[in-house]
Amino acid sequence: MRFLKLNVLVAALVLFTAAGASAWQVRDTSSEYGTSINVGDSVTVTIDLNTDGGTDLFALGVGFEFEGTGFTYDQGSSATNTYLLYTTAKNPYLIPASTCGGTSGSGCDTYLTNPNQVQLDFVSSAVGTGTGVPAASVGFENLATLVFTATTPGTYGFLFTFDPVTGGVLGLGDGSTESLTLGAGGSVTVVPEPTTALLFGLGLIGLGVAGRRS
Repeated sequence: MRFLKLNVLVAALVLFTAAGASAWQVRDTSSEYGTSINVGDSVTVTIDLNTDGGTDLFALGVGFEFEGTGFTYDQGSSATNTYLLYTTAKNPYLIPASTCGGTSGSGCDTYLTNPNQVQLDFVSSAVGTGTGVPAASVGFENLATLVFTATTPGTYGFLFTFDPVTGGVLGLGDGSTESLTLGAGGSVTVVPEPTTALLFGLGLIGLGVAGRRS
């Protein structure tokens, strides 16, 4: 919970300082946020990008952190959008970097030095010429779908990170960079499987009966 409280505070500060200055936004949504699930169940998080009319997007890197003490990242069940901000056949569009499966649309890798951070990296399809993606329609478009599997009972947080030290970047075709407004994240409570709790309860009852007999 210390992880969750600290990172929610950081996210709030980033959101407050960036909201008035940046048109670029990412958000995370999950039907499992704020709910309880069993060990072995999955949490599916949808990651979306809103350019809000911004232009010339050349490279985007943003991390999404999870708590490895309670969840594992299921890269094989995750996916990326391979034609993001696609307008016409002649215009560049945004594609996943090779670390996110490229045009195969497979799940993104975790960050090299942090196995608890899924790194979402996207680049212009015209990366060889340094051309950014032109203006796109206002509104959120899907970047990726991330899947996590619950392993240990407890309450655990999920949160964006946009730190240049760990791959955070929003670069334009002219070489400049922009800030990024981050979604708020969320938390999920993991409880023991019902069968496990039932067997544990039956075991306690059995011990009580045995104690009375002795």
